[in-house]
This record gives sequence, C-alpha cells and structure tokens, in this order.
Amino acid sequence: MSRYSRPPNTSLYIRNVPDNARTEDLRNMFVKYGPVSDVYLPLDYYTRRCRGFAYVQYEDPRDAEDALHYLDRTRFYGRELEIEFARGDRKSPGQMRGKERRRSPHRRSPYRRGRSHSRSPRRYRSRSRSPYR
Repeated sequence: MSRYSRPPNTSLYIRNVPDNARTEDLRNMFVKYGPVSDVYLPLDYYTRRCRGFAYVQYEDPRDAEDALHYLDRTRFYGRELEIEFARGDRKSPGQMRGKERRRSPHRRSPYRRGRSHSRSPRRYRSRSRSPYR
C-alpha cells in the first residue's frame, strides 16, 4: 500500500435524518452490523436540531459495507434514510466557520469608512416651506 492511498472507507454519510433524531438512536440502529467508533449528528446553530444528515464511523470497512447494504432506504422515524460512503474527512468547527466566511461576496477593508452605527435615532430637518420661518 502506498503512503498516498487512502485506507478503505469506514465512514457512512446518512441523508434525510429527521430533526428529532438523537445520536443514541442512530448508534443503536448501526451497531447491529459491527462496532461503531463514532456517530456525528450535526446540529443547527440556532435551533439546536439535527441538520438532516449524519455520519457513522465503523472500525472495520466490511461492517460499513454491511450496514450500507442492509440499511439504505430503510425507514427511521417516518423518513427513508439514504446511505452512502462518506467522501472526504470530517471537518473541525474552525474549518466550517472559515468556509462560511469565504463565501461572503464583499470584503471589508479595515481602512474603509462605513455608516455610523450609533444607537441614537437620527433627526432629520423638515424641508417643507413654512410661512413661520
């Protein structure tokens, strides 16, 4: 095996996970096919609910293949799960935040002046002509 080739894939990507799912539920479902080393269920930052997908990491690639074969298109909390081998490695929260920042179409220069962000209400002068001026 060359040092640049990847080991056989032991991580599964699961789509269509219901938002009330818990990691324990997924672990119990997948552990039937072999020892599970990790279950990752990403949560939405604001709602703290499942984002609709999950990752399950097995210790042995054959166990991952068995789980994929037997669990793909099965029902879980009323939803049909779609399972495939995961592509790429799991990203850290710092990598995810960095990725979101790069998508921003506008870059602000530290020397660029913008609007004042004071909290006091703006007062505008009336431009109407008044006979009592």
